[in-house]
Amino acid sequence: MQRAPRQVYSEDASQNTYGFRRCCKGVREAVPVEEIARRYTELKPFGGRAWFTGRCPLPDHEDRTPSYYIYPGETGGRWWCYGCGRGGDVIDLEFLCGAYRELWAAMISLAVDYGVDLPERPRSWHRKVERQRPIRDGIEEAKIHAARRRLYKRYFEPLVLATEDEEDRAHDAHLYCEATAKLAEHLAANMMGRQQ
Repeated sequence: MQRAPRQVYSEDASQNTYGFRRCCKGVREAVPVEEIARRYTELKPFGGRAWFTGRCPLPDHEDRTPSYYIYPGETGGRWWCYGCGRGGDVIDLEFLCGAYRELWAAMISLAVDYGVDLPERPRSWHRKVERQRPIRDGIEEAKIHAARRRLYKRYFEPLVLATEDEEDRAHDAHLYCEATAKLAEHLAANMMGRQQ
């Protein structure tokens, strides 16, 4: 008996996290691959083990003869196309046929469609986040402080130094220094968002 090839995990680190894998496992267990395959292609029974066959539903493969096989039962089932050499589980199928940009979006869509309760983060994770909050806040403050200094030096200090009157210069320095606060917070928020 031939079995469906195993899934190869993505190289993208965000898709290899423990939480993501747990959510995918929940969806795989709840959503039969043959139901999703029927959205995209006609399936016919094949063999005594309730396998199914049909034309490959992948958008970039024009399958003239059925080379697409479903192997149900292995934690929701697997699929493989012997014509284009691709396969996977129910999430991979929805991702490739549903034109999603991210694998997690396909997983969430299936979870919503089939009412799958995704596992929550453990309490230990929430405690860890709370313990690390002062460190994250400190890093954020340091970034804001550095951004304010750089904004002031680059854009406002030349204007302040061009002012000849000492009193006006002090007033302008204070005014421009305060003006950097909102800009620096915005820059720091964008820097933190890119790193997550």
